[in-house]
Amino acid sequence: MDRSTVTTIIPELLKVGILQEFEQKPSGKGGRPPSPLKINPDFGYTLGISIHLKGYQANLLDLNGNLIESLREDLPFVYNEFTQNTITIINRLIKTSEKHGHPLIGAVVSISGTINPKLNSIEHSFVFELEHYDFQKEIADNFPFPILIENDANACAWGELFPQNDHLHSSFLYLLARTNVYNTNNKSDTGMAIGIGVVADGNMIYGAHNRAGELRSALWEESNGNKNQVSIPVSKLSQIHSNETILKEYINEILISLGPVVSVIDPEAIIIGGDLKDKLPIVFDQLNSPENKGFLGVEHSRYTISGPRKGNNEICAGAACMFLIRLFKQDFEYGPTTSKISWNSIFRITQGRI
Repeated sequence: MDRSTVTTIIPELLKVGILQEFEQKPSGKGGRPPSPLKINPDFGYTLGISIHLKGYQANLLDLNGNLIESLREDLPFVYNEFTQNTITIINRLIKTSEKHGHPLIGAVVSISGTINPKLNSIEHSFVFELEHYDFQKEIADNFPFPILIENDANACAWGELFPQNDHLHSSFLYLLARTNVYNTNNKSDTGMAIGIGVVADGNMIYGAHNRAGELRSALWEESNGNKNQVSIPVSKLSQIHSNETILKEYINEILISLGPVVSVIDPEAIIIGGDLKDKLPIVFDQLNSPENKGFLGVEHSRYTISGPRKGNNEICAGAACMFLIRLFKQDFEYGPTTSKISWNSIFRITQGRI
């Protein structure tokens, strides 16, 4: 934009409160000094919410991505009432934001499942027993600000991309390992599952069927009703937290399976989060073992392998960061018809307090 256009726009942005002027020391050169501007971080807050069967964790962030408050609660609600539970959680968190004196301008809910970002819907979630669930209609449309749904591993990956001028990598795989807590109708415990957030050149990759990152081991075979991701029997894998030998076997199989993926995608980094972020020494032992002749065992020095930057807040903080990225980029590639993430709508939300 040329200078005159900016000069016309700036007073309006100052009026609505998204920009702030701050003082600058005189330069001593004479003439009218420039007016430095910055984003007002308290213009509005964003929410990232990670929901599982037993509870939820939420992070409230300002526009700079700074943590305002972190909450973690059990679900005191009826099992299998995903709609009512989620609406209740969001209403609770709205009150939390109001306590700080600033409005919510958007939220992202993250769960384990297959998400359609363009429809803002849940295609499938085994954990919550949902199929073709219209999140936009059932939940988002109940609130005055935009609310998106996202897969938990993808939410973590979004978190690594924010702040946009300070993220370490633009192409990476984010491995989120989580201990499964399944629905009460299914007593089986598969021990651990891994989802992968796939990012290439700063863009989230969802795939043609929204299933990018749904890992199946290279050793996996469909036999005896095996719905696990790896070849290790469920009865054995359920002991993964008490038996380090099984944990090492599991990690080894995951690394073998990642080899072809990494060789094709050629990411800058592999980020390991969730229940494996504290097991990085075992991961490196496996990679450096002389017995590891697979691609990653031989070539892992080419890639940065690390834990998440956002630590234990990786899912909910990442979800909130996803909203900030979508808001500032104004990139409608991921959800042109349902996201409603426009600055005009955000300004309408905040006008009541200005």
